[in-house]
Amino acid sequence: MHRRHFVRLGWLIMFLIIQLQVWSKTDRYRCMWREEPSTTMVIGWDQISGQNPVLRYDVINHGKDANAYRQLTKPSAVVPSKGMNNHFVRLTHLQPNTTYYFVIQDSEGITRPMSFQTTPDNPNLRLSIVAGGDSRNHRQARIEGNQLVSKLRPHFVMFGGDMTAGDTPTEWVEWMDDWQHTIGKDGRLTPIVVTRGNHEASNKSLVDLFDVKQPDLYYALTFGGNLIRVYTLNTLIPSGGDQRFWLEKDLAASQSVSWRIAQYHHTIRPHTRSKPERDELLLNWATLFHKYKLRLVVESDAHVVKWTYPIKPSRAPGSQLGFIRDDVNGTVYVGEGCWGAPLRANNDDKSWTRNSGSFNQFKWIFVDRAGIEVRTVRIEAPAGVAELSDDNRFREPRGLQLWRPSNGEVVTLVNNQATDLVREQVAPSGPPAEVIDCTAKQYGMDVIVSWAVKNDALELNYQVQRSTDGGRQYTTIADFRGKKSGESRYNCPDLDVCKRFEAGKLRYRLLYEDEAGNEQWQEPRLDLVPPPPLAAAPPSKNGLPPITPLDPDENGKITVAYNMTSPGKVEMILLTPDLREVSRVKFDQEPVGNGRKVLDISRAPNGDYLLIVKGNAKVIERFKVIK
Repeated sequence: MHRRHFVRLGWLIMFLIIQLQVWSKTDRYRCMWREEPSTTMVIGWDQISGQNPVLRYDVINHGKDANAYRQLTKPSAVVPSKGMNNHFVRLTHLQPNTTYYFVIQDSEGITRPMSFQTTPDNPNLRLSIVAGGDSRNHRQARIEGNQLVSKLRPHFVMFGGDMTAGDTPTEWVEWMDDWQHTIGKDGRLTPIVVTRGNHEASNKSLVDLFDVKQPDLYYALTFGGNLIRVYTLNTLIPSGGDQRFWLEKDLAASQSVSWRIAQYHHTIRPHTRSKPERDELLLNWATLFHKYKLRLVVESDAHVVKWTYPIKPSRAPGSQLGFIRDDVNGTVYVGEGCWGAPLRANNDDKSWTRNSGSFNQFKWIFVDRAGIEVRTVRIEAPAGVAELSDDNRFREPRGLQLWRPSNGEVVTLVNNQATDLVREQVAPSGPPAEVIDCTAKQYGMDVIVSWAVKNDALELNYQVQRSTDGGRQYTTIADFRGKKSGESRYNCPDLDVCKRFEAGKLRYRLLYEDEAGNEQWQEPRLDLVPPPPLAAAPPSKNGLPPITPLDPDENGKITVAYNMTSPGKVEMILLTPDLREVSRVKFDQEPVGNGRKVLDISRAPNGDYLLIVKGNAKVIERFKVIK
């Protein structure tokens, strides 16, 4: 070789060495949530070498200029596990529906720029979700499924367990290497919501690798304000007992959310004969799904493909294996986990099975207030699939292979409660609506937005919007349908908002349409300073606090104020005049100082009641409530 060529080759090698030296020795990136998905994110990675890593992030992409990123944070947890040095940064106080760019910097250099996106907190914005499981054996199919995730750019992935076959360090390193194929060409990470499968040897495997907050691996996250609550359940621990108690309590408390869906590993009624029936899951979970109107379930484990008609638990004539079809109030079950695990024969269809098959796949789910759409994506030929963007993520990309059975490629669930989304145009009648007395007041860590309406009408719709940056950007946090014709009053509690954001930068506004369809704005009068301590009233003769009148509003809700002299538990007990208990509500870990809670007593019969408030088992307030 000519000497000049040797010189050029030497310079090239030196250039490559220099470039390698400036990159941080990190890998196996992932992101997930421990808390509210619109304002938090956990970034995880494997710190291969280098010291003192920090994550720098911003809403602006500064490329490799690490010092230009305005925010900096150190790892919140370091967990050596499964052959990796897992580092986790827990980010909070983020803006909803916002793309954040980040790099990781350590003593050896920086990573390439990457990004993640918080979810919207607006129930009027659509969500895209990928849901599937069982990726444990065939890496090529697993990688191809991951590549399709990068093309579809969902808001997050629900993964139903059995990531690996043996839960070994070697397998997990390979799985994490393969997961990097979900990262978009622009460096975008897709969050994952993980479920334990039977091939995860313990809960600890997923806790250590994905920084799951709940060690028992059953938990729930709410997306889109009050659009959808996703329940992740654990079939590797008892489905009854504490898990069932938690599930029913949470479902009962989440009925204001438009949609409730669930994921777990073992299938209740597998569509292959080589897997057993799970009667205990039907008894402990499916009955609650029906009772509390959970409309969609994603199952795994059986390695076949299925979706059912809407079904409910029943032993009535026409039922099969404890379920019967109910197109109005039933739950649709989909699955059953084929993301690289060995495929099985779909040889056990039921009378309520809509379709079944046997191929590698995952579900592609669109959610909005009016409905849920479920598609089945075949894991095939990802190289030929066009990559979507955040602006067109609800379009079917060129080259995508969908399952197209004879009775349709989309399963659609309709929200029967969202009648305000499809309403007839009504000609204006009577005087226009007028919003009066619109306020946003702080009560402890909560803010309550209240307003009254003259000439209210059933055709009207109200949206409460919040800004956390002093009024530059707003997002919708709640919407209300007009109650009646005449005068009405509304209260919108924004709970714990002052824990998550700086009160001085909070702003609110009310958007509503008059009967002619014209948009109107109302800026609430702000009172975002905690109220002064409650004046101490003279005690009664028996040493108890005096009984103060407290009237519910027209919706049957009461706002209860109290003062805690030390942190601890608060109990509110509603009693009849003869001291029979009607209801009891408990609040744990309440802070010192003034507190206020909004209680709904609309279901209590009309009459007189005594409301007792206890702080750390001592009576601190008493109220007379007339309903």
